[in-house]
Amino acid sequence: MPPVRSRPLLYLVCSLALIITLVLAKGGIAWVSESYIYSLPMIGGLFKSLEVLELSNIIIFALLGLGLGAATVYLSHRTPIALRGLLLVLAIPIVFSASYWVRQTLWIQAVSETANIPHQQAVQLTNQVLRQETGTAGFIGFFRYTTRVPLLPTSPSELQQLAEDERWLRSELTRFSGVEPGIFSMAFESAGWGIRGFYMLLALLTAVIYFVKGQTWAEAARLRRASRRS
Repeated sequence: MPPVRSRPLLYLVCSLALIITLVLAKGGIAWVSESYIYSLPMIGGLFKSLEVLELSNIIIFALLGLGLGAATVYLSHRTPIALRGLLLVLAIPIVFSASYWVRQTLWIQAVSETANIPHQQAVQLTNQVLRQETGTAGFIGFFRYTTRVPLLPTSPSELQQLAEDERWLRSELTRFSGVEPGIFSMAFESAGWGIRGFYMLLALLTAVIYFVKGQTWAEAARLRRASRRS
């Protein structure tokens, strides 16, 4: 084992390297999904609506939890559990959001290419749509918007038409059912958040379970090290 003074630094280096690697892996999966899988005829749209590639969270967050748990072997056994788990708490939302950040970047790029406008203008256009539909621009607006609209439009006319079509659908449902349009809006958004919430919970539970497994391994390694010294 390395000297005692250098172990916390090694813990940080190993943990940060793991987090960065998994962020890149999650982003890479999102890029492949958007570029090849979600563009498949017929089934691509279904896969995207269900966000099936988010099932990769099982592997990604198992590695995250196991790796960060095992890295605590460099920490003292007296280190409080809350401090050991701090990086895990910080890393989960960062790793989870990596795929949505890539999706937003690809969406802005597609709008820029389809409309033949500069990147910054595409950012402004998409932010305008996000602010109009969710009340929030940027990543938070995109994260909320994609719970309702998984198949994102890429041309200015489609961006406008999508909002009009959605309002028309709600109006027709209200006319035939007599139910307030806000009820349908809530139902559509709840369905999207249900799918998103499932993947978020899956990520959280997987990371915590494997963090405990990693901690168990680290504790066993410390005991073996102590027994060799005695």
